[in-house]
Amino acid sequence: MSWSLVMAQVVSAGALGAMIGLERELDDQPAGLRTHMLVALGSALFTLVGAQTLHTDPTRIAAQVVTGMGFLGAGAILRGGTSIRGLTTAASLWVTAAIGVAIGLEAWLAAVATAILSLTVLRVIKQAERRTLRRRRTVDMTVDLDSDAAPEAVERAVSSLVPQPRLTRVTNAPAGRSLEITAHPHAGMALTTLSERLLAIPGVRGVDLTR
Repeated sequence: MSWSLVMAQVVSAGALGAMIGLERELDDQPAGLRTHMLVALGSALFTLVGAQTLHTDPTRIAAQVVTGMGFLGAGAILRGGTSIRGLTTAASLWVTAAIGVAIGLEAWLAAVATAILSLTVLRVIKQAERRTLRRRRTVDMTVDLDSDAAPEAVERAVSSLVPQPRLTRVTNAPAGRSLEITAHPHAGMALTTLSERLLAIPGVRGVDLTR
């Protein structure tokens, strides 16, 4: 294998990884430009080495790359309460590793097409999803109550603001109670508007909303 081909594969893998990583960086995700570039470069190198080693099946190297990506993807997933964030970034890392493997196997067209489709999913389909599936967005609400507030009354008031809220946790403290509720607000309702309406409920002294 010529040095020019090796350099073309390595540079192409880094460039395609950078395309996806830049989108994640602009979206303020923990795994951004450098992480995706390194994933693509590492995957391509592992595949190249496997392809050049005698009596070695390069697909076995690819399988090990996928296994390693499981650990890296898990680090990109964050859990807060009942919400989970980072699944899309973990998936983008997984796809970036696949692109690196494809470049290492000289599947140029597949690698470039996958990178372009991935950017389309991450950027274009994301905007369409926000417009058409907004009502399915989940909001985690932590409602702090006064010490003399009636939790049942607050629950009923919350039910009048958001459809089918689900109480997931009740915390008792000397200063009062906290209710953790998961709900799907009406389409078009901003978090600031929902927060103001929750604060207007008698007995509510604080609200924390996470989408």
